[in-house]
Amino acid sequence: MRLAAAILFFSGVVACSSVACSSAPPKASSVGAERSESIDFAFGVLDGTVLTDEATRGRVTALLFVTSFDLPSQATARRIAEIQRTHQPRFNAAAIALESAENATLVAVFRDTLALPYPVAIADRVELQSAPAFADIDRVPTLVLLDRYGRVVLRHSGGFDGRTFEAWLREAER
Repeated sequence: MRLAAAILFFSGVVACSSVACSSAPPKASSVGAERSESIDFAFGVLDGTVLTDEATRGRVTALLFVTSFDLPSQATARRIAEIQRTHQPRFNAAAIALESAENATLVAVFRDTLALPYPVAIADRVELQSAPAFADIDRVPTLVLLDRYGRVVLRHSGGFDGRTFEAWLREAER
């Protein structure tokens, strides 16, 4: 476990992908704005299944776009996992690692080290372009919160605290 944590830490120190690192100023959140049309997406999950918009309907869904080597991504993924365990009503969560498939081993270490109870998918830039609602994501972590109908309620780049996230969930539940 220590080796896995060290790999995550040191890979974050020496690596950066085509997605901007989190040191960039966060983009403004768009909570409470008019909700979008239902969005379509399909991302391959590490376990071989596919995370789709259809599978998430009926519950609020938190989609967190991350990289395995980014410390704010790790902290945010863990925060969502902690809240998901206790929040009522229940909500869906998933992380989408913006990395190439060749990094699947590192993404699996990310998932396992953080003990994430939700699916972790991988999407490179080409795959991200196939889901137009996410094509412009250029920072990690980026949270996209969907209502139970699959409409975007919020998009936020950067970290956030637990109370703020719970308030966003309540807004999405309306």
